[in-house]
Amino acid sequence: MHSSNEIKAFKIKNMLKFIQLKLSKIKYSGDSIGDDIRVEVEALGKFLRVDKRIKVGATAEINREVGSFETDQKLLKLNTQIVVIEKDLLFNDVSQANLEIKIDTTTNERQQFFCKIEIKETRSIFGKIWGNKKALFETILEAEVSDAMRYVPNNNELNGWIRVRLEDDKSIKPLPAYLKVKFIKRDNKREYFTVLEGVYHGKLSSVALKEDGSSWLISDIERKPPVKASYSISRKVLTLNGKKYQTVDYRGSQWQKGLYDIEIPDYPHAGGSRYENDAPRAKTWFRIGHNGERYLHAGGRSLGCITVIELTKWHEIYDALINSRKNDLISVGVLEIVD
Repeated sequence: MHSSNEIKAFKIKNMLKFIQLKLSKIKYSGDSIGDDIRVEVEALGKFLRVDKRIKVGATAEINREVGSFETDQKLLKLNTQIVVIEKDLLFNDVSQANLEIKIDTTTNERQQFFCKIEIKETRSIFGKIWGNKKALFETILEAEVSDAMRYVPNNNELNGWIRVRLEDDKSIKPLPAYLKVKFIKRDNKREYFTVLEGVYHGKLSSVALKEDGSSWLISDIERKPPVKASYSISRKVLTLNGKKYQTVDYRGSQWQKGLYDIEIPDYPHAGGSRYENDAPRAKTWFRIGHNGERYLHAGGRSLGCITVIELTKWHEIYDALINSRKNDLISVGVLEIVD
């Protein structure tokens, strides 16, 4: 049994939010004081500088990131400084404003924040100052909120796996259902994230968006506590959640009694493909222990694994294991081998 505190700890991990703050647009109105404009935005140690040629009466699309932030608070307050400079060979006209941004992290709706900054044109030579033109610049900041922690979907279309690109070597690798990742950013084609568990733990990765531009990744997953299972060598029976499953093993490689971790699935195993009609997730195998090639899987024969021969019940085992976790970033639970 797992205490309420243990279960609560799994839920708390899903509360972290990811906020991306962008400079969306710059509007230029009032008098014309020049068209070579620089805007600088600073928020919580993150800094953006944009140089843009803008004519009076125009709105410039910027859509550049100021910074990204993580929080577990429902309301994130950012003290933001915005500086606007009209650049000139002899005279730079400068003005700035401070804007307190309050970002509601309970909604995924895009939030906009407006700041108007007036610049008075000044000219000075030999101590003489003149100029009475006034320009008005309106900056529009946008905040997007999403769950920082996301998960691979348990999708029938993907057969429980998703193929991603590891950014260090551009290789394509599979990730199993419910694997946790930390969202980093999104562009027009891909989403980027760090894998937080499993065999590719710590790897910067990305996945292409769906054809409609939406994400494959999901959020709001409630983790299950680590499973506890047992396997009887003599009876060739796997016991999990009070249910018993018939298995077959290999006489030439007998199991030794003891406790073994059950790992998060590593990759789709082709050996399960022949059983997919009766066991749709048959290519998903769970390694027993942290070395070697001994797995728990569905099938008809064994070369040293614990092979569940009741194929139509494999989904029960899969469902019990796939979203369960120990606190070691690599295991779903523990298997006890007994006589």
